Amino acid sequence: MSNHRKVAIFWDYENCSPPLNSQGHAIVNGIRRIAHVFGYVTSFKAYLDMSSQSSPKSVGFRSDLQSSGVSIIDCPHNGKKEVVDKMILVDMIAFAVDNPSPATIILIAGDRDYAYAISTLRLRQYSVVLIVPPAPNIPQSLESQASVVVDW
Repeated sequence: MSNHRKVAIFWDYENCSPPLNSQGHAIVNGIRRIAHVFGYVTSFKAYLDMSSQSSPKSVGFRSDLQSSGVSIIDCPHNGKKEVVDKMILVDMIAFAVDNPSPATIILIAGDRDYAYAISTLRLRQYSVVLIVPPAPNIPQSLESQASVVVDW
């Protein structure tokens, strides 16, 4: 892979959050190492409803992520479902519109709702790296669409 490719990272933090006893900067460094195999990072976003993540440990962890270069995107649910998924999908497509292939999209998620978007991006010659949480039931329909799958 070329190191001249742009890389954008989209993290479904709400559904793929690391244990709060882990260190945010260590998590970000691990993700960054994966990303740098594919190019240079132009955007690193984590999506969550911050009102549901208000414990002191959670606030401290988010602060650690933010100081490591992660943009925290607040996704208030306001009684609606799949708010995070929809925001990530729109942002991935916006990245593709603004950055012609070859480019790489890294998605940290385990939700099958992303499969069609990943497939469409791959058809347009984007590399899509999927980082999945340690769960036994990650949908094969999701993993099969990615260029590369990395276990969390």
